[in-house]
Amino acid sequence: MMKATNGGAPLLEVRNLRRFFPIRKGLLRRVVGQVRAVDDISFHINRGETLSLVGESGCGKTTTARCILRALKPTAGEVRFQTAAGAVVDTANLPKTALKPFRHQMQMIFQDPFSSLNPRMTVFDIIAEPLLASGMKDRDERRRRVENLLELVRLRPEFMGRFPHAFSGGQRQRIGIARALALNPSLIVADEPVSALDVSVQAQILNLMLDLQDELGLTYLFVAHDLSVVKHISDRVAVMYVGKIVEIAETKQLFNAPSHPYTEALLSAVPKPDPRLRSERIVLKGEVADPAQPPSGCYFHPRCAYAIDRCRTETPPLEEIRPGHVVACHRAREIELKGVEAQRAV
Repeated sequence: MMKATNGGAPLLEVRNLRRFFPIRKGLLRRVVGQVRAVDDISFHINRGETLSLVGESGCGKTTTARCILRALKPTAGEVRFQTAAGAVVDTANLPKTALKPFRHQMQMIFQDPFSSLNPRMTVFDIIAEPLLASGMKDRDERRRRVENLLELVRLRPEFMGRFPHAFSGGQRQRIGIARALALNPSLIVADEPVSALDVSVQAQILNLMLDLQDELGLTYLFVAHDLSVVKHISDRVAVMYVGKIVEIAETKQLFNAPSHPYTEALLSAVPKPDPRLRSERIVLKGEVADPAQPPSGCYFHPRCAYAIDRCRTETPPLEEIRPGHVVACHRAREIELKGVEAQRAV
């Protein structure tokens, strides 16, 4: 169900974002091409909602997340962020020296809780590090804040003196979440935060994130490839393919009635409890397009069962086909695709 927003400007608005990586060859390392990791994408996230960014490995999801946080500088485009004071700032084009005031308002939860925590630091030092960097010099004040954060993520405060090796994967990810919350951010970018965890622990972390969203009014950009996870946590879903967004819709709409053939194929891979439905999976032909040499027209057309001549020559724009549902497909209004519910009814 879509969460209520403040009715004003989106908390985050991405406009025509691009991130290309140069390909260098030869003794002089001349640029001979570009890897189009993120290729002209636009979307927005309203305050208090969760937008999930999904797609195959290598499609540009993590690069998009890092550009939003300015861990990578975009090649082109805008990342318009609404600050706590209400001002809208394009963080993509700010110089590095001007970014610090906005860092505490945008934080990240990393994918691997086993490598994202420094094994030589205690839990207290890990969580308190951003507090110290932001100017909280009083150690007792930091200790009180760390205690509150550990309780917030359902860990005992006495754990703060231990090292990461003493914790399970789920507990380590809770520590990572506490670190991300230390500076009271409004936007959390979660880069596949449960993919390295056991299935039972995944549910616990997702439920914790939902509880924290309700308690603290957080906004999430949730990067994932597992659509069963996405369905549980998302308000809206954006589907990426080879650096481009091909479809954005509310979660229920996208799962029940997708409008892009690539989305249909992804949904067909969602595990189903009925073994009779396993034959319904759509196996895409060919290989994922090379982002250094993408095909002409629609990037997906070499693997698409619905492609026509127009798809091979003309790039489809991202168009709204119904309220809140946009898709980049020339045939979106004329083909009928199967969603998860439709597949179960077969």
